[in-house]
Amino acid sequence: SRRRAHCSLRMSKPTSAKPSEAYMARKRNAAKVNAVTTGEAPWGNIETNVLSKPPENVSADASWASVIGMWLLLPLNILQAIFGALLPIVYRNYSWWAAQSVGCGRPFLLAWTWWRYVLTGLLALLLPCAGGGSRLRLFRWEWAAFGKGEYWYHGEGVWAWTYAMVDAIQKGSQARKAAFGCIAAAIPDLFPKGILIFLPNSGKSPEAEASPAAEEKNEWWWMRQEFHKIFFAGNPGYYERLQNIGPYLKKNGVVPDRSKLDDKEYLNGLVVQCVMYVIFDAYAEGGTIGSTGLDRSEPANWDHAEYEPIWLSPDEVSQMVNWRGYAAYWVLPRLLQRFLFNFLIGRVKGLRKDSADLVDRHRLRAPFEKMNSQLPVQYRSEYGVELMDKVFFIFGFAGIGGTSAGVESTGQFLQGKTGEIGDGLVTFPPGYDGLAMWKDGDSSTRHNFIREVCRLDPPVTSATTSFVAEKTILLYNGVGCPNACGGNKETTFPKGTLNQYTLSMANRDPATFAEPQTFNPSREELDKALTWNGAFKSTAPSPEPDALAAQYPRICPGRKLSIYIIEAIINALILEDAPTAP
Repeated sequence: SRRRAHCSLRMSKPTSAKPSEAYMARKRNAAKVNAVTTGEAPWGNIETNVLSKPPENVSADASWASVIGMWLLLPLNILQAIFGALLPIVYRNYSWWAAQSVGCGRPFLLAWTWWRYVLTGLLALLLPCAGGGSRLRLFRWEWAAFGKGEYWYHGEGVWAWTYAMVDAIQKGSQARKAAFGCIAAAIPDLFPKGILIFLPNSGKSPEAEASPAAEEKNEWWWMRQEFHKIFFAGNPGYYERLQNIGPYLKKNGVVPDRSKLDDKEYLNGLVVQCVMYVIFDAYAEGGTIGSTGLDRSEPANWDHAEYEPIWLSPDEVSQMVNWRGYAAYWVLPRLLQRFLFNFLIGRVKGLRKDSADLVDRHRLRAPFEKMNSQLPVQYRSEYGVELMDKVFFIFGFAGIGGTSAGVESTGQFLQGKTGEIGDGLVTFPPGYDGLAMWKDGDSSTRHNFIREVCRLDPPVTSATTSFVAEKTILLYNGVGCPNACGGNKETTFPKGTLNQYTLSMANRDPATFAEPQTFNPSREELDKALTWNGAFKSTAPSPEPDALAAQYPRICPGRKLSIYIIEAIINALILEDAPTAP
């Protein structure tokens, strides 16, 4: 075969006296492998060693030839997309064709089915009669198009929404792969290759079970363990800084101003500062205070005259808030990215480079180098900057982007508004006064307020895994019926089919949540919300055991970080007596 012949050529010995380029490349690679093995991997350059790598995960229908065809037939594609976004029966038909294409490996011959399909999804998100700009509304529209059953089809796989199904998926082993929004992810240009959200897991998390069976210690397990040790529970002074966010904001000039609750850019900027402070302050400037040599992670040293907690410049903040601003880019498949001539991918690459430059300016390489060196040899990155890119992407995507979405929504709910969700999907109780509720409460009730906001408007609305075995489900009309032949039909999907679990709808399942659309921070079942990729009870600023959270291997390790940052920012903006001391 061509593949075998190619491999044979690579392994052949040079025939000339002068070493061949292939031979020298192998020598250079061996030197790099040795550096990784000894834990002395070079830092590298993010543009040369990471961002310039060729794209992977490219199907034939997302090739540049396909993009040319999509542009040439654009008027016809738009016309078909309009019908698909207006008529559920047409949308189901397009989904059926997408399923056939996926089953055939997404060949170029069926590229035309994707040209109209991706534009249909985009229009459906925007049109008031379908999504109206809200992801939750779009999910519900697609669900209704498939008869409001347990499943529907979108992208490259099956979507599940009931609380029971989503809860079971989150508690189990997930066969994740490089996919986002139930479609193949654009790696390594839009997403870094090998990030935690793309790695499959088995068994419990390292926090819940420190010494599992050897076969359960896969790449995800090791990455999560070191990630947690270095940036969360094992991060020096982490929990003290978590409780010191209010004084940190006040020290840096944040004053009460209720009008800022509607200023998304301002709120996002504060989130950036708080994430950088809590996660990275102990490591900034080499981990010491000025010229004193004192440990900056020790709260006892925070009153020293030379101690300055990390605080980004306005230019740096304007760059980092793009982790929230570019949120819409992540869900666009490679075909659409190329249709837009990779303009959006170029912006994301620029953001990843800005993040690497930020790490260098604040002398923050140490924790990433430490994490890389502590991973088993087979899981280490060739370059330190490569591991940094994987880790910082998670902080940017979830830590900055997710928490920014949470503080935006909290600011809106405080004022009796519903933000992105829009009208009709949230009911406030009679006489509701969110600002008074916040001011009259304590930290515990404010945490519940935030958790109820995020139950109704979760920052992360869904996540992608895949079937671990062949699965037969009931699907409206089946995907074997292109037209309206009526009723649920058994449809079998092979192992590896993408499976999207929809958090935003599971959190509103009436089988679990009483009056699911009503905003009620005092509801008894609040602890069951799956917002942070699992349910949990405790929000205490300490690593105390949480038996409920331990049942969810992939529960967000930054759930408390998010809640404490939102609380501190809202306190700083609406309370006159915001904390002034740790």
